Amino acid sequence: MLNKEWLQLSADMELACLRILPGLDEPVREADVLTLLLSSNCRRYQPLHEGIKQVVSLLNTLQAKPDAPIPPNPVPIARRQDARLMILVDSDKMTARAQITCDWGGKPLTLDALQQALGESEVNSGVQGILLEQAVKLAREGAPGSLIQPAIAYGIAPIAGQDTRFERLVDTPSDRILKPQETENGKVDLRDLGTLVTVRAGEPLMRRHPATQGSPGLTVTGQTLPVKPGKELAMVPGVGTEIASDDPNLLLASRPGLPCLEKQGMRVDDVLSLKQVDARSGHVTFEGALIISGDVFAGMRIRASGDVVIGGFVEGADIESGGAITVRHGVIGRKTEDDDPLCRLSAQGEIHAAYAQYARLEAGGNIHIQTQLTHCHTRSGQDLRVGDSAMRKGTLLGGISIANRQIQAPSIGASAANHTRLQILGGYFSHKQQEQELKQRKQSCRDQLLKVQDLLLKLLQLPREKRNPETLDKIKTLRQQYLGQSKGLDAKLDEAQQALQQLLGEMEITATQRLYAGVEVELANSSYRVDIDHGPIRIAFKQEQIVLQPLEGRK
Repeated sequence: MLNKEWLQLSADMELACLRILPGLDEPVREADVLTLLLSSNCRRYQPLHEGIKQVVSLLNTLQAKPDAPIPPNPVPIARRQDARLMILVDSDKMTARAQITCDWGGKPLTLDALQQALGESEVNSGVQGILLEQAVKLAREGAPGSLIQPAIAYGIAPIAGQDTRFERLVDTPSDRILKPQETENGKVDLRDLGTLVTVRAGEPLMRRHPATQGSPGLTVTGQTLPVKPGKELAMVPGVGTEIASDDPNLLLASRPGLPCLEKQGMRVDDVLSLKQVDARSGHVTFEGALIISGDVFAGMRIRASGDVVIGGFVEGADIESGGAITVRHGVIGRKTEDDDPLCRLSAQGEIHAAYAQYARLEAGGNIHIQTQLTHCHTRSGQDLRVGDSAMRKGTLLGGISIANRQIQAPSIGASAANHTRLQILGGYFSHKQQEQELKQRKQSCRDQLLKVQDLLLKLLQLPREKRNPETLDKIKTLRQQYLGQSKGLDAKLDEAQQALQQLLGEMEITATQRLYAGVEVELANSSYRVDIDHGPIRIAFKQEQIVLQPLEGRK
C-alpha cells in the first residue's frame, strides 16, 4: 500500500513528487496514486497524469521484480498552480466578466489582482465593487482548476423616449354608455344611459404631454449608445375645439356639444337624441353625434358624421359613423345563403358592443366585444378584443376576424367544427413592397455608381495633359451625388426593415383560457391550422414563422 511518507515536495514547493520504493504487496493503479494525493497536504495540487502513469509503471515493475533498479529521483505527480485570470467583454459590450481558473494549491485570486487586471483592460465603466468581491469569493471557494466567469461590470441600456401622450379630460358618450348607472338601492339600471355627456364652450377637453428624449446608454468600454427619442405629435384641434391661448398643450371646447375622441385631439359635435330608430322614425342621416336611447330595428339605415351611441339592440340594421359606434346590448344579424351578413356596422373610430352575431363589423380603430363574437365578419384597423376586463369570460367563434396588430379572447373556437379564421396582416405586404422597391433603387444607384467610378478611373489613368479638367470635375461631382444617394437609400432601407421587424413583433393572437383545434391562423405571409386543443396560449411571429407559447400564470 502506498505511504504518505513517500510523498516529497520540491525545493520551491511547486511540485509534489513520489519516491519509488520497494515493499508493495500488490500492483498499484492510477486511482491509488490520486487517492494518496487527495489525502495529503497537496490535495489542491494539479495532478500530472503523465507523471502518475510513470509512477504506476515503475512501482508495478518493482513489485513484480524486486531486484529491478530503483530510480534515484522522485517522480513529479502534481503541480501547484496560481489562479489565472482573464477579463472578457460580451459581444454587445454590455457585460464584462472575469474568467477565473481557480488555483491548484497556489496563490488564490485577490481583489488587488482583479482590480489591476481591470485597469489594464478596455473596461472603464459600470464596474461594481460588490461584484468584484463576489468574484474573488467564488474563486476562493471554487474547486481546484474549475473555470468560472462571474460578471463584474454592467453597461447601461439606453431608455427610449416616450411618444407624445394625449390625456383626455372629459368622458365621451362611449365611456358613459358602457358604465350602467346605479339606482338608490345600489342596483344597476341598464336602461339609464346617465346624464347626456356634453361640454360648455371654454371647457378643457384634452392635455398634450410632449414626447421625452429618453436617456443614452453606456457600454462597459465607455462607448455611448444612442437613444431613440419619443415621436413628437402635434395636437390637432377638431371641429368645435381650439388650442388655449395661454397653453399650447391644452385643448378647449369652442362651442357647446358632445365631446368625441379623434386620433390627435378631440372634436365637439352637435347632438341629435332619439328614442329609437324604426319605420316610424325612418332612416337617419345627421351631421354630428347621434344618441339613441332604445333599439335600432331591422332594415333601418343610419349615417352620422360623429359618434353613434345606442342604448339598446341593433338588429339587422346598417350603420355608418364618422366616429365611434357604441352599442349597450347586442348586434344581431342572421345567416344568409351567400354568408353576407344583413347587419353592418362601419366606424372610422372604434366599435364597442356587448355581443355580436352574424354581423359585419368594420372599424378604423379597435373593436371590443364584451361577451361573444360569433359568426361575424370583423375587420379592425388596430386591435380586436373579445372578453371582460379580466379576460376570463368571452368567446370568439366562427366567421373571419381581421386585425392590424392583435386579437385577444378568453376562448377562441369550439370543440365542434367551428370554421374560425383569424388574420393579422398589419400592412405586411405593403411594407415588403416598399422594402423591395428600396432594394431595386439601391441596386440601380449602385450600378450607376460603378459606371461613374469606372469612367473616373479611366480618366485618372490618362496622362495629366490629356485629361479634361471640366469633365473630371463633373464626374467627381456625379460620383459624390451617387454616393450620397446610396447612403440615403441605405438609411431608408434600414429604417424600413426595422419598421417591418417591429410590425412582426407586434402581431399576436392570445387565448387567455382556451384555444380549440380547427382554428385557422394567418400572420403576415404565414398560415397555421391549430391541430389540438390548448390551454392559455399566445400565437406570435418569430424568426419568420408562427410559434405557439403557453401563457404563464393563466387559468
